[in-house]
Amino acid sequence: MDNKKTFSPIFYLDTFLKSCLVAMMIAIASLTFYQVVMRYGFNKSSSWSEEAIRFIFIWCSFLAIAMGVREKIHIGINIIVGLFSRKIQLMIEIIGYLAIMFFSGHLVYYGWKVVLATRFQSSPALGIPMSWVYFSVPTMGALIFFYCLVGAVNSKNNLKTMRKGP
Repeated sequence: MDNKKTFSPIFYLDTFLKSCLVAMMIAIASLTFYQVVMRYGFNKSSSWSEEAIRFIFIWCSFLAIAMGVREKIHIGINIIVGLFSRKIQLMIEIIGYLAIMFFSGHLVYYGWKVVLATRFQSSPALGIPMSWVYFSVPTMGALIFFYCLVGAVNSKNNLKTMRKGP
């Protein structure tokens, strides 16, 4: 195990995000169980738990999207890219990262505009500011941008290493 790689700031960010995702999934499962017990056991439905589940699910989904970019588990056209040499594959990868960074920059910019526009609105059941919910969009965009930046730099370094030769 490479200690330098394992204990990098990216490692800690990944661990933090994965821990948050686990905690959110546990919260969703617990609140859903509570909702079912209250609805069918006591014939009383609580609106706050339904809204909390929805908001936690939104955050969980957006953080998982960013983690999916980090882990490279989203759908890709690997069959076509695989036909090219490793050098061309790395160049395509860099171009892909740059395109995703452009899109994620827009997510941050316009997501932040929505956060500012909704900062005085509150959710009906929980009464929390809706900007907290919408803040998941620029957060996801920033994480995706960061992970793509790291991926592009790594790909560029691999390309540079290939050019130097063994």
